[in-house]
Amino acid sequence: MRCWLLILSLGFIASPALAQDSDFCVDRPGLGTPACTIGRGQVMLEVGLLGWDHLADSFGIEDDLSSGDVLMRVGIDDLTELRVGLGGYRSVRSRSLVSARVSRNAGFGDVMIGLQRSLSGPGGPIAVQGFVTVPVGHSGIGAGDWGAGLLVPMGIDLPAGFELDLTPELDAAVNSSGSGRHLAWGGVVGINHALGHKLAIAGELGAWRDNDPAGHSTDYRAALSLAWQAGPNLQFDLEGDLGLTSAAPDHSLMIGFARRF
Repeated sequence: MRCWLLILSLGFIASPALAQDSDFCVDRPGLGTPACTIGRGQVMLEVGLLGWDHLADSFGIEDDLSSGDVLMRVGIDDLTELRVGLGGYRSVRSRSLVSARVSRNAGFGDVMIGLQRSLSGPGGPIAVQGFVTVPVGHSGIGAGDWGAGLLVPMGIDLPAGFELDLTPELDAAVNSSGSGRHLAWGGVVGINHALGHKLAIAGELGAWRDNDPAGHSTDYRAALSLAWQAGPNLQFDLEGDLGLTSAAPDHSLMIGFARRF
């Protein structure tokens, strides 16, 4: 909780500015997906430098560290982009509070391939994205089988410079057993606002229902993120998440950057 309060404080201390360039369309940070698409021939490289998930309950404690998550986006035309996600290196440490046993697992994650198509214009306000996940990750790190999903990102301009963002999602998620698929669905609602010409702040709530055969669960979480556009083609970002149900990590922290070519 202290980590979350620190991120929240940083967000409001930095209140001089969000209103980045309108044509600088970046997916990270945050739980949702923007409805904008990058221009024809452009390439956007988005990198998660470091991520940390912490989960604790009466049975044990788990810490998940990740680095090197990469999303590459290529503008096919002004309304369509190809998206390729490369799962970075993850290190998972689990400690049982019952037996005091500590277990570790590490390796690279799966690959995601998708297309996003704007249904209105390059800047939104509505798009559709389909993707598949390719099971190339390390055992216990990757999902273990093929998955797929469909998103419909939406962005709605509000008075006083605010924007409402919505990302409903429907997935054929991989079973926790690592074989076969099941239905999962959910979405994200967020509000963002310009705090100046370089800095962006956004608050989000996300909820996902997972009907895994091994047990159904609902993941609710809140997120606060900051994005600083350091140059016309470069952004740095920071995100903090707070889990609201036992299916979500208690808290998460992420830092990364995006570079347009």
